Amino acid sequence: MFLAIIRQALGTMRLHRRWAALTMFGIVWGTASVVLLVGWGIGVHGMVDAGMQKIGKNLVLVLPGRVGEDLSAADERRTITLDLDDVAALRQAARRADVVTGELRHWTYARAGAQGRNLDMRGVEPLMQQLRGATLAAGRFITADDVRFQHRVAVIGHTARARLLGPRPALGARINLDGQTFEVIGLLDRVGTQLSRDRTETDEQIWIPISTALTMTGREHLDVILTRPTERRFNQELKREIRTILARRLHVSPSDEEAVFIISLVDMLAGFDSVFAALNVFMIVLAAGTLLIGGIGVMNMMLVSVNERRREIGVRLAVGAARRHVVGQFLVETLVITLVGGFAGLALGVLACAILGQLPRDVIPVPVIVPQVVVLALAITTVVGIISGSGPAWRAARIDPAESLRAE
Repeated sequence: MFLAIIRQALGTMRLHRRWAALTMFGIVWGTASVVLLVGWGIGVHGMVDAGMQKIGKNLVLVLPGRVGEDLSAADERRTITLDLDDVAALRQAARRADVVTGELRHWTYARAGAQGRNLDMRGVEPLMQQLRGATLAAGRFITADDVRFQHRVAVIGHTARARLLGPRPALGARINLDGQTFEVIGLLDRVGTQLSRDRTETDEQIWIPISTALTMTGREHLDVILTRPTERRFNQELKREIRTILARRLHVSPSDEEAVFIISLVDMLAGFDSVFAALNVFMIVLAAGTLLIGGIGVMNMMLVSVNERRREIGVRLAVGAARRHVVGQFLVETLVITLVGGFAGLALGVLACAILGQLPRDVIPVPVIVPQVVVLALAITTVVGIISGSGPAWRAARIDPAESLRAE
């Protein structure tokens, strides 16, 4: 019985080839759109998440600002500064902080032989490697002794090394930073594109001991303090601890969010998640609209089929077929027609994603196909098929057998 219904549905498609082709186009395009758009949304979300993780997993940045809530007239718009003592205080008192470290940022004129260019130099502590998840292609990282004795050593990024040293061996090479000679002791692995508010990518930076950087630049203050929660769920608690501890040290109100800016990647990712969720819903609705347009074509084709098969339907009803069987027959026929287009659209969407996946990831986000996307596409197609077939099915079931046979 079921195979006979499928054969009847395919026969209807053969009988109305041109109409079926136009109708199938809407179904195929709509299903492919669901796969491609939702897969693209997942790919973009993954790219953003990966870019954030390259900056540092669950990273929290603490930046100095200005006093916004005056504790006294003398404090009006006082500029806040952060130093290594603040880093030490956070390490000691912030229970929810896993790692705390400071960073100084400075543009330097770097030279190696005749080659020279401006590069982004960072004064860092040994804990920076752990916090940023930095891996070395060769050599070693900055140590506590390098910081204690202000050694003139440098760890350089992949791009900085290429621009400064070219094909020459980098480990042990001597480079000149603002007129001072440093030895290259480590090479950072290539990180690639990051989604950050940083001035440069990690690949373009040179890292030196923070004590050396402070002395070299004649500065006493840090540009940023970096930390992260012991667990992601403690993100908000860590932010409150940071405000409380620094407010006490800096003599500002703990509620003054302008005195110290705290930027959390956990919060940023949560915001991105909300945006992507809304974007996915929009894309699903958009693709479902295309499917519904195709569904209208299927419905019209089935209405024509009902009119052409009035005698067949009348005979079935006259010999005792229940009306629900007629309804079921036309619903199944409509579903078969719709799902043929749905599977074709699914194949087209997967093929399009595979082709886009061959493009460089830095050029375009790669769509990601997951089982949920396939299920979603077929579920929407099935719902459209049921909606499209309901009208023709009930119209067929309401045919009067006597009138249909008399008319024939």
